[in-house]
Amino acid sequence: MTRVPWMLLAALAVVGCGRRAVDRSIEAQLADADVVPGLIDVQLRGIEAERRALVAALGEVVDAVELRDQSLLGLLQRDVAERFVLRVPPERAASVLAELRKRSDLLYAEPVVRLQALWTPNDPGFAKQWHLRAAGAPGAWEGARGAGVVVAVIDTGVTALDDLDAGRVLKGKNFLDGSKGAADDHGHGTHVAGTIAQSTGNGVGVAGMAPRAKILPLKVLSADGFGNSSAIADAIRYAADHGAKVLNLSLGGGGRSAAMADAVEYARRRGAVVVCAAGNGGGRGVSFPAAYPGALAVSAVGPKGALAPYSSYGPEVRIAAPGGDKSLGEESGVLQETISDDPKKGAYKWFQGTSMATPHVAGAAALVASLGVTSPAAIESLLARTAKSAPEASAEKYGAGLLDAGAAVRRAAIWQGLARLALALLGAFVAVKHARRMQQIRANEALPGAFWGGLVVASGALVLLAPVGLARIPGLSMLATAPAGLGAHFFGLPHAGAAGTAAALIGWSALPPFLLAAFTRASLFRKPGGLGVLPSLAAGIAFGWAGMLLAAAIFGSVYLPWIPAFFVPVWLLIGAAISWAAGRGLLAREAAR
Repeated sequence: MTRVPWMLLAALAVVGCGRRAVDRSIEAQLADADVVPGLIDVQLRGIEAERRALVAALGEVVDAVELRDQSLLGLLQRDVAERFVLRVPPERAASVLAELRKRSDLLYAEPVVRLQALWTPNDPGFAKQWHLRAAGAPGAWEGARGAGVVVAVIDTGVTALDDLDAGRVLKGKNFLDGSKGAADDHGHGTHVAGTIAQSTGNGVGVAGMAPRAKILPLKVLSADGFGNSSAIADAIRYAADHGAKVLNLSLGGGGRSAAMADAVEYARRRGAVVVCAAGNGGGRGVSFPAAYPGALAVSAVGPKGALAPYSSYGPEVRIAAPGGDKSLGEESGVLQETISDDPKKGAYKWFQGTSMATPHVAGAAALVASLGVTSPAAIESLLARTAKSAPEASAEKYGAGLLDAGAAVRRAAIWQGLARLALALLGAFVAVKHARRMQQIRANEALPGAFWGGLVVASGALVLLAPVGLARIPGLSMLATAPAGLGAHFFGLPHAGAAGTAAALIGWSALPPFLLAAFTRASLFRKPGGLGVLPSLAAGIAFGWAGMLLAAAIFGSVYLPWIPAFFVPVWLLIGAAISWAAGRGLLAREAAR
């Protein structure tokens, strides 16, 4: 019997050695790979000076790493190897690989291959859109695409072309003549709308910041690019009253208008983020409406991150975003589709201006809002706190810094998701401990998996999956939203209509878990001597809902219509308390015997 452990170790050693043999099957796998020309990855068993010299003679050693297996099996085998990355002329790569693969001490020799993010748009022009990468869009797309959010483009109108899905362009309005059509007869508005929500991953043209957001086109500027304060003020109010969560105003001027200032304040009270261009004056002095209180003023930077020479700046600037700098070349502008000389056909053009910087921020706001952060103040704060450092310390030029949509989405998903889950678990822990002390749950009784599953889902913890690609799964992107905010996916955001408003008020209250708890208290679902699956699920949902409401109250992340802003946290705290009580009530069975 004492010989058995040694026999097992010997067998494992043989198996371990067998696994280290060269895997010749990788040739087929690498046949269609994106190979980096002239780079070879080599691993040889053992470490000797002559072996290093041999490898160095074959090409330039870019990297060399000594590998030691620290496991028990590795120590018994004295498993030591060295890995090299060689650079050779691309035309010699095949012959060098063939020579290396003749060696008996070779573990593997293979070309270095390129890898990419889990989801990269297949739009042909995306490679030229430096501005989307600079704004952090690729890092945001795994977690959010803007589904369920309406962005109003208050501009020259919007024309849905081949690279802008007509199904996501809502019926707009022309505030110049009062008509219902909002077609673009200039090109500016369509270009702006493309930066916000260009169809992405469709194999056509270019990409956009929030490719699943909807566009509400409101025409306030004529074919020559001019409008008036009265029409713009009306459009701002219209957008806020018709479900737009984000308003994009890539326009401005030097004259102050009380009507416009009042409209901006009105839209913000209605839960909208009003994103405005700082202006193209090239000096200190932010234009209106960006300079009004409640507006999110955006300055513009070029490809190198420095303030563009045309960008206005001043104390009102909140954040900077890519607007282009064509003094560095045509392709240093912002590339999107817009109308051409033939209004029915599109053209891909490079524009520059704070008008082009603004929709990057509007698109980022839509991405964050689609994750359930709906308070304008919370959205703006999130974008500011996750902004990248600017090339120089100047709040007047860059505000909080350079827009990073990917960082904003990750923070919205991870930190708020963790907070909701932690608060839900804390509430459940307190309730379960009290129930055990009251002998309503046996000391050794384990809660069913349905309890914990309901808690995780109802707390909105599934949003933690957003940064790893939940948004890429058709039909499941809505799971990245807190359950209380799911109504927006079916009925629209608050003020999009009575249904959207009712869904928001009901969702962000204790009514759903309370009704479910009342239903499951019926004797039909009781299980003698145990909690039962459905009551367990309902209790978990109640505690998860309580954690979600409590986190929303703490973060101030939710906008609710018809409720004064100062009372929203109180509403949420009351809902959290009632939800927790409903869950606790489901644990209060007759005393266990």
